[in-house]
This record gives sequence, structure tokens and C-alpha cells, in this order.
Amino acid sequence: MNAFLHGVTVRWSDMNAHAIVGDAAIASYIEEARGALVMKLAHHAIPRSGSTPRLAYLTLRQHIDYHRPLHWQAEPLIISLRVLRIRPSAVELHALVGCADTPFAEAHVLSACWNTTRRRPHLIDSAQRAVLTDYLTHPNSSGGKTAD
Repeated sequence: MNAFLHGVTVRWSDMNAHAIVGDAAIASYIEEARGALVMKLAHHAIPRSGSTPRLAYLTLRQHIDYHRPLHWQAEPLIISLRVLRIRPSAVELHALVGCADTPFAEAHVLSACWNTTRRRPHLIDSAQRAVLTDYLTHPNSSGGKTAD
């Protein structure tokens, strides 16, 4: 079970008056990691005939559980993304902020592929699905329901 790993820099400006990284900053770290995964998907997209559609991966839902305070650190903070479920035009992700043993936070994210030109959902193609499958928590979970 692989995870997509992305390092983010904790900035001084992300801390509040109590020297703890704020909730909004942690949400943006998760978004940054998701964006890096999207860039990888865009690189593997299959070109279709005609013009390439302008795609965006929209966050439809994000639920974050905060486990312990995060303070500034010099080394990059690692965000680990795993795919819970691949839908026809969306993907459900699980994000761990920090180490897997004692993460600072974890999130469940639903992200949809959106065609900005046609203003409607866009199907995830087979090459993108193959990339996402590398990070799938359970290989048979691409079509079934997930437990909430």
C-alpha cells in the first residue's frame, strides 16, 4: 500500500499567538499536497482528439481531525495521501499530516475532476486511474462503498 508523499514548508506566519500552526494553515498544507498529486495526474492524462480540455480538481468536501498541536519545524512536514475510492469523475483521499505513528492531523477529502470549458464533471481517464490505483488503500475499493 503506497502513499503519495509531499513535503511542505512550515512558515513562521502559519503560527498563531500560542506558537501553534493554525487550522487554516494545516488545511492549506493538505490542499498543497492534493495539488501536487493533481499535477502528477495531469502529466499522465491521455490526450484526446481535438483540443485538450481545461480540467480542475475541485475539493467538494474536506473533513479534518486535529490530533495534537503542530509547532514550527525546520524540516519539511510530510503529507501522506492515500486513495480510498476512485469514482468515475472523483476521488476520495485520506491525508495524514506528519508521521503515521502520531500524526498532527488527518483528513478525508472528496475531490472531483471538473471540465471548466463545458462546466460539468469530467471522467477520470484510464492513465489517471492507473496512477491513482498505485495509492489505493484496498485494490478492490475502486467501485464499492467506503465506511464512514
